[in-house]
Amino acid sequence: MNKSSQLLVLALVSAFVLIASADNKCENCKTLAKGILDGLDKTKKKNFEGGDVAWEEKKLGKYKTSETRLVEVLETYACSKDNHKCNALLEEKEDSIYEWYNKLQDDMSLYDYLCVQEAEVCCPEGTFGPECQECPKGDSGKICYGRGTCSGDGDKEGTGECICNEGYGGELCNDCGEGHFETFRNDTYIMCSLCHNSCATCKGNKSNECITCKAGFRQEENIDNEDEIKCTDINECVEKKNLCSVGTYCLNNEGSYSCEAWRCHPFCTKCYGPLHTNCFGCKAGLIMRQPFVCQDIDECSSGAICLGMYEVCVNTMGHYRCECARYFRRDESTGQCQPDPNIYSRMAPVSRVVPGADKAKQEGKPEGERVETGDAVEPASDSLSDEDIKRLAVAFVICLIGTAAAKGDLIWTALFFVSLLCAGLWWAADKSDQLMDHFTKHHREL
Repeated sequence: MNKSSQLLVLALVSAFVLIASADNKCENCKTLAKGILDGLDKTKKKNFEGGDVAWEEKKLGKYKTSETRLVEVLETYACSKDNHKCNALLEEKEDSIYEWYNKLQDDMSLYDYLCVQEAEVCCPEGTFGPECQECPKGDSGKICYGRGTCSGDGDKEGTGECICNEGYGGELCNDCGEGHFETFRNDTYIMCSLCHNSCATCKGNKSNECITCKAGFRQEENIDNEDEIKCTDINECVEKKNLCSVGTYCLNNEGSYSCEAWRCHPFCTKCYGPLHTNCFGCKAGLIMRQPFVCQDIDECSSGAICLGMYEVCVNTMGHYRCECARYFRRDESTGQCQPDPNIYSRMAPVSRVVPGADKAKQEGKPEGERVETGDAVEPASDSLSDEDIKRLAVAFVICLIGTAAAKGDLIWTALFFVSLLCAGLWWAADKSDQLMDHFTKHHREL
């Protein structure tokens, strides 16, 4: 049913309700009686207006019981101008209203006099139907056991059936209704309380005290107690298909479901919810690793892609990309990764220029000879000196002792620390000799 059809049905139902209420003679009479009583209440503190008030009260009587007051009430408050049924009844029963106003208003209610006795369109309170039969009471002496109302109470068109309050049921409302359980009862009174929200019938308000389950819940055996049952929510969104139209997704609720406006998670091709754990299908580049859960495939983990020189694989959502390693960049002409000159120009070591070295080369000095420079004597080649060989030998011996000491032997450990101490003293002595030579040379030059 489309929206326009729904609106048409709603309008017809509303019109039917209005017509039905307008044709209910008892309701029309109640409306008239209420309007008159409201008017009397609003005018109870008023007096005659203008002229000689004392003379008017002497000749016309007190305003409270005057005909002037009643006329004002009937014309202003009794019926609205567009309520034709009420106005017709007022015109028909105007004499009866004057009779009650002048003689009976202290002895009988306007409703009982006008609607029950004179117009005969209503029943006394507690009765119903054309013959004004008594509403059902049972043994309690209260209408519908005090837990409901009588259909048509005071109306000649009622059925007299009990309309039970929430949580109560039965012909006389003397039982507990669905979803409720009995907590107290005597001959004239019953009290019912709400079951757990998963129970249709129960013996208590806990989830393990269900007798039968509500719709939308599944009955399961309680492993901990075979005498008890457990009501588990049914996930309609998983167990049933095509519950919701395109543009909505099925959202499971406790005992039911609802169709919500949605956008599937980017991982999903089709879903029953907005999360990546609500997928019926996964997009390319992703895999369903467990039911309804889509996860990205790490293509880089295979190691079989991005095999170019200096290339690294970077995983992306649903795909991957090949990038150049750090300190490299892709050459636009060849497409290959090459060292980034902007970085390596800053990182390359600065070559040390020895003053006089070029001059020595030009004079034919043989390689390996020491070249005299302005401040110091530098070797003319990269060959190791005797001192360098000694240092390497000492370092090798210390490494061997340290390897043996790593096994936890106390003697080797002690030897390791002694060797470190000796190496330190040797280095300090060597440095002190160099400093002393430099100081002596400097003193001679001065």
